[in-house]
Amino acid sequence: MEQTRLLSAGGVLQIKEDLLICRFSQRRIALSTSPYNGGIREVSAIFNHRLTFYVESEAALPGGGLEGYLAAIAMREGLEKDETSGLLTTAHMEFMSYQRRFYEGITVEAIVTAGVKHNAARAGDDALYWEHHGKYVPISGTINIMLLIEANLSPGALAKALITATEAKTAALQDLRVYSPHSLLQATGTGTDGVILVSHLEGLVCKDVGTQSKLGEMLADAVKSGVKDALFKEEGLREIAPRFARKTHSLRS
Repeated sequence: MEQTRLLSAGGVLQIKEDLLICRFSQRRIALSTSPYNGGIREVSAIFNHRLTFYVESEAALPGGGLEGYLAAIAMREGLEKDETSGLLTTAHMEFMSYQRRFYEGITVEAIVTAGVKHNAARAGDDALYWEHHGKYVPISGTINIMLLIEANLSPGALAKALITATEAKTAALQDLRVYSPHSLLQATGTGTDGVILVSHLEGLVCKDVGTQSKLGEMLADAVKSGVKDALFKEEGLREIAPRFARKTHSLRS
């Protein structure tokens, strides 16, 4: 069933079975990692789409690839072709996490879907798909983040925000003790992660979105909480409380 949520940064979030769409009341500036209208551009909408069928390769997607397929989804939803960017995942939309942080007139909203399944195979590893009545259904393995910032960020600040968001995602995976099956070291993400950052074209200007700034703190906290929440909903992952070694030395005067 379709649901809607008003966005504090202006606009509406539509929640569908296979799609999350942010439609904005005014154009925004976005930095997107998507092959469909990626890079920096003005947008009137962004989306995160769930792929519900299995394909052997990107070329097998309707539209001939990721860009064509995402463009077709935008057209299906009546979104402006040149003012839209979108991400692709196999995570479930109903398990998305919405996080909001507010301080001194600035709001940060994070909309996250997540899965940490891996696309390498070894006998006994986690599966990539399952067969259901003759259809091959993919199992999730992507972390997608749509991040809305109620401030006017320069292109450089948007790029800095991308670094902060990536560090926050990695911190969440470290807290959850997610490991790479290849190196057996802690994972920093998946090979198909995507991010779309959106800020206002006018209004309060913010130039620093690093981890020691207040805006960077809000952004990082929203992303980290969103990744953890989405992974709990999607895959049941919980944070394990650290165990501290008991001190055995004594203080001597």
